[in-house]
Amino acid sequence: MVKDLGKNNISSGYAVFLPAISNFYVRKISQHYCEMTDMFPPERIPQGFENGLEGLNIFDKDKGYVYYSHGLYSAGHAELDLEKSKIEDGMVVNRDRETTVLVGDSGGYQIGTGAWKLDWSSFYDKEGDWAKTRHGIMAWLEEYCDYSMTLDIPGWACLPQYRDKNGIKNWDECVDKTIFNHEYFINNRTPGKTKFLNTLHGSNWDTSEKWYEKVKHFNDKSVYGDRAFEGYAMAGDHAGDAELLLRRLIRLRDDGLLGQADQSDVWIHTLGISVLPWGAMLTAIQRQLRKYVNKNITISFDAASPYITAAKGLAYDYPDLNSNAWSYKTKKLNWRQDITDDNQPWLYEGEIGSRLNMRDINYMQPRMLNRNKKEAKSSWDSLSYILIQAHNAEYHIRGMQDAIRRFDHEYEMLRDKIDINTMNLGKTNTLSDVVPDRVLYFAKFVEVLFDPNTKDPMNMLTNYKAFLRKCEGSRVQNIATTPDFMNFEEAGVKTEEYVEAVKGKKKEYEHPESVDALFG
Repeated sequence: MVKDLGKNNISSGYAVFLPAISNFYVRKISQHYCEMTDMFPPERIPQGFENGLEGLNIFDKDKGYVYYSHGLYSAGHAELDLEKSKIEDGMVVNRDRETTVLVGDSGGYQIGTGAWKLDWSSFYDKEGDWAKTRHGIMAWLEEYCDYSMTLDIPGWACLPQYRDKNGIKNWDECVDKTIFNHEYFINNRTPGKTKFLNTLHGSNWDTSEKWYEKVKHFNDKSVYGDRAFEGYAMAGDHAGDAELLLRRLIRLRDDGLLGQADQSDVWIHTLGISVLPWGAMLTAIQRQLRKYVNKNITISFDAASPYITAAKGLAYDYPDLNSNAWSYKTKKLNWRQDITDDNQPWLYEGEIGSRLNMRDINYMQPRMLNRNKKEAKSSWDSLSYILIQAHNAEYHIRGMQDAIRRFDHEYEMLRDKIDINTMNLGKTNTLSDVVPDRVLYFAKFVEVLFDPNTKDPMNMLTNYKAFLRKCEGSRVQNIATTPDFMNFEEAGVKTEEYVEAVKGKKKEYEHPESVDALFG
């Protein structure tokens, strides 16, 4: 049994980072398990992989080279036929549910961008594309996920670059269609199969409040009983805008919607942000909510960055963790076919890297034929990308855990010196040599903000607006659910097999042309 890299999520009360696992990664490993592909013959498997490619399953605590008990996967990427999904998405859907937690995204990104070719004129019909897709997504989430986001139509779906693809004309239509989907889930769900997270959008406080007021009743047990949604997904600018997120949490607290009678837990997910400072900041928020509001609140956050960077030919190095910057580092990888020493260790250490040699990544040699029966022009094949994705995910998780661990140590040592009334936020950090000052001040700030003795927390947020702006995290809109075919089209290093695939010759890289394609 391997070490659980996520053990501190539970034992030390960390906010939970969720790797948003790539469909490309899951599909290829799952198909290999079931002997549904001959893409990876025995001679292609790294010799250092004592458990073969099964060891790349981060949910497998017995055979996994890296074991991490939490993850996110999108129904927007999944095979919606429940039986076929056991094969195509087996790595995530066949996991041990006693020892792992899977948060399911609903595919709102694919819907908002128009990537799914759905007939929007049939949105409200009881039959047709939308009815089948809506029910299929709900059924998949209920069957395979512990916590699941509701099927939202993102507030940004009405922007000009998306209107022609999805037919949505304005922001109000996004809300109205989201409410219709919510009502379907409420009326047709099986309580207890998964816990649904009400997705909250907003680009500023005004739009956030308008959205919230229209959908907050879906979490009210006095209205819906055991069919009420159990948590929240913070989308739009709630993820990255510290002031907006904190205002929303205060409103939820004051409305009594962060835990009601007979509710075992409340899960709050912040979509698509995983910069290192925010791991510590969300941990600080979670601890204050548990102390003053509900001891069973969990905050999670996600990113697909480890998988996207690999698609661009980048590998994670160890992150910068000092007082001036907490940031992940990546290195552009070169390729070479004529490696002189096949057994030379690969560039990086770690549970994945230490099992690899240079030839495992640069597998294709001069004059070798690729799977398209053409002479390979690159030394990389599909497994090269998968191996780098696995390495990147390990380094991302370890980096986040180490950052929060440093934050915990420094905050405990310095808590008497941290005063938000006299803080200095100049370029020179003065509190710690391993944690940025703004992270430590933020932890003290939320201690005061959520204290019941603080009479006007909303006014406090206004007064500290300049400080909170310094705490904002850069993020890409819904990066966690960016479709893999979009990610790989930006790949810096491309295999010939990949080039053929994006031309439409391989189904897994295509936009689905019909709703039937979503169900296999």
